[in-house]
Amino acid sequence: MKEELLKEIESLLSKYDGEMEISPYVLEYLDENKLEKIKQNLLKKQENVIEDNSEWLEQFKKY
Repeated sequence: MKEELLKEIESLLSKYDGEMEISPYVLEYLDENKLEKIKQNLLKKQENVIEDNSEWLEQFKKY
């Protein structure tokens, strides 16, 4: 389970092209609960970015 969480977090972080970095060395020492919270926070951030982009694009449709 922990290995799976680490891979998911790494995948989510890679979508930010270095804007957000967490050392894999540090992640190895976190428990599954903390890793799950990091994953959920990254997913929420990703969701917010998508919503922001959609709202931004909607502005141009009105004109």
